[in-house]
Amino acid sequence: MSASLPALQKAWLRAQRDLGCDDVIFDQPLRLPEPEPEVPLAPSAQSAHPARSVRPAGPAPVRERTIPVAPRATPKTAPTPAVPVAPAPTRAPVLRPPAVPEFAARGELDAHVEACVRCRLKERARCVWSGGAETSPWLVLTLYGWAEDLTTGQLLSGKYAASFLELSRSVGLPDPAVAAVLCCPPRDPADVAVQGRIEAARCRPYWTQILRLSGAKAVLVLDHKALQLSMGRAVDWKAFRGRRFELEGLPAVATHHPARLSRTAALAPEVEADLRQILSLTGSAA
Repeated sequence: MSASLPALQKAWLRAQRDLGCDDVIFDQPLRLPEPEPEVPLAPSAQSAHPARSVRPAGPAPVRERTIPVAPRATPKTAPTPAVPVAPAPTRAPVLRPPAVPEFAARGELDAHVEACVRCRLKERARCVWSGGAETSPWLVLTLYGWAEDLTTGQLLSGKYAASFLELSRSVGLPDPAVAAVLCCPPRDPADVAVQGRIEAARCRPYWTQILRLSGAKAVLVLDHKALQLSMGRAVDWKAFRGRRFELEGLPAVATHHPARLSRTAALAPEVEADLRQILSLTGSAA
């Protein structure tokens, strides 16, 4: 037996061999040593006995065998319950206001605007979207109706607009058609942030149809807020006032609001010059 085995294993192996057991069982797989190589005989001995080999003295070699050990049973664990996945929240559909149809007559358009629900009007008194003449060679586009206009339901009907309308007649213009960028004035006439660009986009089909139905050939825009919302971009008021530009395919000019003109008489020459431009663009006289 190989000297590499521990003493107890040697004794156990010897006892098993004495009992006639071919397989020796240990607690762990046992790899027995390789048999020692044979020592060749001297040439004279090989010629005398060619089929025999001489083994070195010592105990008989032991065959190397690996004794498999059964794997230990792995304790079963209870399956982890699946965590329910919460369904993804469903977004409410975006409700877009219906498109504004094209009308052939001003009365049909007025009835449609009166029943409009495209904007939230809970804190508004009423819609005021038009005024002046039903047809005219020029159209005045204002931001929204002022407090005095809410009583009559007509744009530019208050005392604040009297001096402006008198000046327009003095240069030879007839009464204009009037439309608003925002059909429904806020409670505070000085606060345009209540409505802003969203309502301006929703109201746009109304004033553009009034422009078309009026037969206007030119547009006069009042003040810089109406100018910016009607053009859809920021503009430099000082550089833009009195300068000709294009709006909805028609020539247009921007001027001071009639309320400013009524408070500041020094603005009259500039407003008159702007009105004369409109007169030249329309080629009309009162």
